[in-house]
Amino acid sequence: MNRHFGKLGDVWKHLPLAEILRVKPPIHYWETHAGSASYPMDRSPERLHGAIRFASRAPSDPELKSCAYLELLQRNFAVYPGSGMIAVQLLGKNSDYLFCDTDPKSAATLRVAAAHVNARIKERDGVLSVEEEAAAAGVCPADTLVHIDPFDPHERLTPESKTPIELAGVLAKAGYRVLYWYGYDSETERGWALSEIARIAPNVALWCGDALIPAPFVYPDMEGAWGCGIVLANATTSEIESCERLGNALARISESDVLKGNNPERLTFEIWE
Repeated sequence: MNRHFGKLGDVWKHLPLAEILRVKPPIHYWETHAGSASYPMDRSPERLHGAIRFASRAPSDPELKSCAYLELLQRNFAVYPGSGMIAVQLLGKNSDYLFCDTDPKSAATLRVAAAHVNARIKERDGVLSVEEEAAAAGVCPADTLVHIDPFDPHERLTPESKTPIELAGVLAKAGYRVLYWYGYDSETERGWALSEIARIAPNVALWCGDALIPAPFVYPDMEGAWGCGIVLANATTSEIESCERLGNALARISESDVLKGNNPERLTFEIWE
């Protein structure tokens, strides 16, 4: 169960994910840490800075008013869609799916949400499951989008297994389309996942969009900075341009959401390449 649904970290995950799925729909869509299909949208302070605020401000922004993420939020604002639900709603029966999560309750919601499409739900470690799926060589990497969203980017299930960020690099090197989400709690770590993936896949085209956020907007008991970002591997120019526009637009609608005296005071967006 993802306790952080609808917060700013989810906004700068699902906003670019939904647009990528619309710009270049994959034939195969895999997730290592799928979470639940959906969540009841409560009005917590963190969500008031996150998805709730986004839904109120985005319709007035020229770049965001027609984005796929906003359209999904507006379908039923009482429910926040998880990434698996976002994929199923946007891709439908035109793709097949692999959703992995070790939590039985989350897996059960995914089975219900994806009952009408060709989806496999694996109630086991997602890094190992996706690694095995890729090793089976049954799909074209360029036709496959892998969404990696780990709780711990350096978790290693066994001494021989890969960590989530190592999996991202290996898949990127093999030609898979990858969307890797990362978080951090120090401004000095901004964009850190890009350099780690680049070391594993040095000749692969990578793009990183990073959002630095006042930490109390996401974690009320914290002070200072918190941030998150996405790294794209083997993305098309149209996907990258869409994500750049969305990231800049997110910063634009966040200009008035200010926490005086905090460092930073508001959300800022940077591109790393």
